[in-house]
Amino acid sequence: MKKLYISDMDGTLLQSDGSLSQYTKAKLNEFYDKGIPFAVATARSMVSAMPILDGVRFKAPIVLMNGVFVYDTETKKAVKYHEIPYSAIQKVLDIFYSHNLHPFMFLYGDDYKLSIKYTIFDNDGMKEFYNMRVDMLDGRFTQTDDMTIIPDEQHSVYINYYALPEILDPVVEKLKCISEIDFAYYKDSYSDDWLVEIYSHTASKANAAREACEIIGAEHIVAFGDNLNDIKMLQGADTAVAVSNAVPQVKEIADIIIGNNNDDSVVKFIENDN
Repeated sequence: MKKLYISDMDGTLLQSDGSLSQYTKAKLNEFYDKGIPFAVATARSMVSAMPILDGVRFKAPIVLMNGVFVYDTETKKAVKYHEIPYSAIQKVLDIFYSHNLHPFMFLYGDDYKLSIKYTIFDNDGMKEFYNMRVDMLDGRFTQTDDMTIIPDEQHSVYINYYALPEILDPVVEKLKCISEIDFAYYKDSYSDDWLVEIYSHTASKANAAREACEIIGAEHIVAFGDNLNDIKMLQGADTAVAVSNAVPQVKEIADIIIGNNNDDSVVKFIENDN
């Protein structure tokens, strides 16, 4: 039986400092050489994920931005992506603006590149997000007065915002009323902020993991995770694996609990499973 092993990155495959250990990197390339299909499923975009994964080879397409993209790392193109319906964009923005909040909007272009639009920075978390990515995006951060103006050659795929939960909770309650979207809402791995990530209702880590599984002809999904945005993927997997540092809600649904993210636990499990 051919298995696809698919792992969340932050808090699961990566060390607590956000790096990929040399041990894990070497093992992942061993798996590639042995023909063991492995992929990541992350909230990160190709801009922030690929520098960390540099030098790792994959037998399967990877899942980015919580399932917005099924992405081929060799061609550097999306095998599949999910666009937010335009009718939903104004509804989402109106909710944020009614709370005097200004999110980022991610656009995927016909040139296979990602860009980000924004109006202003409301807090340090949003500013930090910008500072960490502005150089990697090489001029594709764009400040605008009107987020709803989207060129024909670009496609809105993702909207996000960082803040403390007392600020985001009322926003999230209103987002639940928009049927054309889905969202993930969870604590950031590296700060006290929480993160809300909004995307098409057709996008999810679970759906994208199944799409990746079908592309490579696998019959069994083994999924690894630690945070709330991993729950649907774990529930949809044939085998759900939580790292020991996972939040309680993830541990409750896991079939197996392994060591923590700083002990290379994901690759050690895969090695023992083969």
